[in-house]
Amino acid sequence: MDIELSKIFKDIYLNVSTLLPNIITGIIVIIIFIILGKLFYNIIGKRIQKKWKDSIISNFVSVATKWSLYLLGVIIALNIIGFGGIANSLIAGAGISAIIFGFAFKDIGENFLAGIILALKRPFKIGDIIEVEGYKGNVIDIDLRITHLRNVEGKDIYIPNSSIIKNTLVNYTKDGNLRVNFLIGIAPECDINHTRNLIIDYLNQNKQILKSPQPNVIVQELGEFTVDLQVLFWVDILANKKLPDSYLGHNIRSKAITEIKKILDENKIEMPSQVLEHKMYREHEIVINKKN
Repeated sequence: MDIELSKIFKDIYLNVSTLLPNIITGIIVIIIFIILGKLFYNIIGKRIQKKWKDSIISNFVSVATKWSLYLLGVIIALNIIGFGGIANSLIAGAGISAIIFGFAFKDIGENFLAGIILALKRPFKIGDIIEVEGYKGNVIDIDLRITHLRNVEGKDIYIPNSSIIKNTLVNYTKDGNLRVNFLIGIAPECDINHTRNLIIDYLNQNKQILKSPQPNVIVQELGEFTVDLQVLFWVDILANKKLPDSYLGHNIRSKAITEIKKILDENKIEMPSQVLEHKMYREHEIVINKKN
């Protein structure tokens, strides 16, 4: 019995001694590929991000390459040690595992693929103002799974990338121009052309309002008690997109309404007032009867 145990341990020792150089070489290969993967992730990944200016693509390329180098190092190490069969099984099993994990983590995989599509299509970038499914705000960060927004109230919103792909996306800052409009009602007896010229003169003098496209004032409605004028002008929200309380031109709009109201008051342009007419039919009948 002791002789058999001694022979077994001796065989193990001989096998380990034979494989030891290969094992050491395999470990060195794995370490080298791990170092290469981390170097690529830290150095080359940053260069890609700086060149492409897109965090999604740079993160995807960096992470995918890093783990590919890790896997390649393990496969080469197994072949060096003599476990080529295990390496082949690992490669074959990777495809089967991908299918299994694909069904198990369908939503995560869907968001992941949507993130890649967003990276390739680039409908928006960090700093843009977008709206998806009623959620509106500045894009703070984009990764392969979610997009981080911050709205006008300072709330952080995390939208799955698949929702952005499936639904209508509004980008308010694609070209930087946003049209602002509001109505001003004047009394029917006021001169429309004179009022219009006063408003357009103000819009042309306001430095926050773009001169091209040109601002305009049109007659929207002609009512019983009022003439509604629609004021239209364009602003560059790229200059204000980092200011969440004014990124949609609300401050510019509020200021324009206030100052136009002041100009109209100074020029005796009256606001509409509702006129009520009361008819006393019964009293009129009594007067007629008395005359008869």
